[in-house]
Amino acid sequence: MGQQRYNRMLQYPYVTHLTADDVLTQTAARFPGRPALRDPIVDETVTFATLDERARRIATGLASLGFEPGDHLSVLLTDSIEFLELLFASAHAGVVFNPLSYRIPPKRLAYILQHAESVGLVFDEDCLQAVRSLATDVLPDRLIGIGFDDELLTHTYEELAATGGDLPQVTVDESDSAMLLYTSGTTGMPKGVLHSHRTVVTSSLVSIPYNRLRPTDVNIALGPLYHVGPLLCNALPAINVGACNVIQHGFDPATTLERIESEEITTMWGVPTHVRALVDDSSIGERDISHVRMIQYSGSAMPASVAKHSREYIPDCEFVNAYGSTEIVFGTLIFPEFHDEKLGSIGHAAPNAVVRVVDPENSVPNAVVETGEIGELLVKTPTCMLRYWRDSKATADATVDGWFRTGDLGRRDEDGFLYFVDRKDDMIVSGGENIYPAEVEDVLHTHPDVITGAVVGVPDDEWGEIVTAFVVSATKEPSEVDLDRFFIESDALESFKRPRRYVFREELPKTNSDKIDRRALYESISES
Repeated sequence: MGQQRYNRMLQYPYVTHLTADDVLTQTAARFPGRPALRDPIVDETVTFATLDERARRIATGLASLGFEPGDHLSVLLTDSIEFLELLFASAHAGVVFNPLSYRIPPKRLAYILQHAESVGLVFDEDCLQAVRSLATDVLPDRLIGIGFDDELLTHTYEELAATGGDLPQVTVDESDSAMLLYTSGTTGMPKGVLHSHRTVVTSSLVSIPYNRLRPTDVNIALGPLYHVGPLLCNALPAINVGACNVIQHGFDPATTLERIESEEITTMWGVPTHVRALVDDSSIGERDISHVRMIQYSGSAMPASVAKHSREYIPDCEFVNAYGSTEIVFGTLIFPEFHDEKLGSIGHAAPNAVVRVVDPENSVPNAVVETGEIGELLVKTPTCMLRYWRDSKATADATVDGWFRTGDLGRRDEDGFLYFVDRKDDMIVSGGENIYPAEVEDVLHTHPDVITGAVVGVPDDEWGEIVTAFVVSATKEPSEVDLDRFFIESDALESFKRPRRYVFREELPKTNSDKIDRRALYESISES
């Protein structure tokens, strides 16, 4: 048992409040010899006892370099065993873990390092060029490299791990800061979202009843671990229950299918785009992936065609959907028993959370709209952030009487199930009518030749905005006439909601969290 936890038990002999380091420490005590992490690329498997011991050594190394409780440690890594080691090492040392996208452009990296007031940066060789491109005065004093040596570095990770001595004697409370996560920043520079140990631990506990992870599971996150969904809603809960996390080195459908088969993956996290890419890949017929029993997803609704196609290969798989954000982690979730019956629903409020659908023009808790009406989703949840880092105005604007204003539009059906409609800022106003891109995209994705698509409003002198659809097709490019006829014959939307323009692309731009970047699409069409 760690010294920090022992100290807390002396202070609170009847009630203990877990911190992030306890998630690993307790699992290591229950299942010391079971595999915690598996990296197939380097053929390395780490047990829970070894992972906990490594995290403690790294925490000692951080303290030896002068890191103090409350300091921010930025981590710029591709998914790896070391990424999760650093998460728990930071918790042991009382340091705030700040994971960054390894695909981040240099300008944004410089902004975050300065905004976060990082005192150290850990990065791997894949990210060396991004770090090299920054001015010296932007970089933190401590630069730690993993798996390589370079004159830019002040220390190597291997030196950190070799540090001897006892674990630093720090007092860490559930209310202390544990993680600093940055939003995708699709409407401007990203915001720093500060989470406490309590929200980190609670997020893990909220996940388990609905995704039903077990100690015998072999789990994989198809999205990068720097994002809140794969990290707090999948990898951490798997560690909590004693399941093994397999490290994903970038998503490639054929490679991932091979890995699902060879590693006998049973559970995974992804977005519907990941699932569609897997079942559409030509190699899937060669793979036995029938042991996959649960797919947890978020980010958007699962198209019915994708769910149906998936069950041709994983007939016994349970799908579970969750709605959340970097700020709230969890807002709602739907259990697998209701998934197919209420396909597209984000379910009900997560345990101990409350969700209201309120007037989007007056987003206060008592302005609840009628059943079936579209309004802004307000969430009160124990997994909500502490605040936006160094942005008191944004924090005040986003919260009201303990509720978080999500900026998302949704509705509640007659059975009490919630549905995400769209981002409030993405709404298109054409000819005085409100149009939500997601409802147009839902129809577009049912076209057999459409792999993916996105809808934005483009300025127009006559209509104010016109609905413009960006399309990635699977085979020969369908014509605008074909797609327009498809929308008419589907009879799923009012005529004013149909796209008036189609733009065909080989791929669509993505944000760092793997969501389609509508802002980039809008800018590309506006500048053309």
